[in-house]
Amino acid sequence: MYTGTKTMLRNCCFAVLAAIIGATRVYCQSSAPAPKMDKQKVETYVRYAEAFTPEVKIAIDDPTPSPFKGYFRVLVHLSAGTHKLDRLYYVTADGQQFLTGNIWNLNASPFIDTLQHLPTAGPSFGPSNAQITLVIFSDFECPYCRELAKTIRDNIPQKYPNEVRVIFEDFPIDSIHKWARAASEAAHCVESQKTGAFWTFHDWIFEHQQEVNETNLRDQVLAFAKQQNLDSLRVSACMETHATAQEVKQNEIAGAALQISKTPTLFINGRMVDGAVPWTTLDRIIKIELNRPKEIAAPVIEKCCEVTIPAAVQK
Repeated sequence: MYTGTKTMLRNCCFAVLAAIIGATRVYCQSSAPAPKMDKQKVETYVRYAEAFTPEVKIAIDDPTPSPFKGYFRVLVHLSAGTHKLDRLYYVTADGQQFLTGNIWNLNASPFIDTLQHLPTAGPSFGPSNAQITLVIFSDFECPYCRELAKTIRDNIPQKYPNEVRVIFEDFPIDSIHKWARAASEAAHCVESQKTGAFWTFHDWIFEHQQEVNETNLRDQVLAFAKQQNLDSLRVSACMETHATAQEVKQNEIAGAALQISKTPTLFINGRMVDGAVPWTTLDRIIKIELNRPKEIAAPVIEKCCEVTIPAAVQK
């Protein structure tokens, strides 16, 4: 279906991800009530405006707060057979103006909306107070993810040890990668046993990617665990019971809300970059962030519209 396109040559296909509603944290600028929206009218309009063919099914979420005063976020879930993708739109407070594209507040980071929905709890390396946070959504079975992983691991710790923090988030593409989800679950099983074990597993599985398949993944992981002096029985039980499945699923939900359509996709201080970009390109973007003009607001997540109750111990 996608054969012949440059995107297909550089990236691991369009992500086939269940269009799951909700579960993403939302921080807003205003507590104004969400507008009433005629979803059928919106669907008809979007279908025409975007020239979606009849086989495309459209599901529209209710509006949720955005960082931009007077605008609300609307996630639109698109599907055609097994192919699914989310699109982000904005609607005005009166429910009548529907926008697509970027909204920039000149007093905030141009990526503020992305930053407020970007997960940052995944396995990481680099200082937590680094000037740059690089969040990568990856698939262990994707060859382009392997290429980018090597680029990042070979260069960032050596060239930007104090300036860049790298965070890994799962985005397995089940339709074309049969063992990617199980590998993601296994990675978190390993991580739960030993600090730093995730990145050892990360490097190992990408290095041995062509030797792993759906049938031998479990044995390969257990052999790795034994080699690393981990508790193989605990790893095996964790994999068999899918103990870390929800963690992987939450990463997928977050990725879908960020409109990820391929792997690898990374965010550099909120700036989306997709594909196995070479180090020269990645280095150039990092330098842009390190030399961000002073008049451009720093890419900091500011949580708002949260109700907090004073307590001696905050949870």
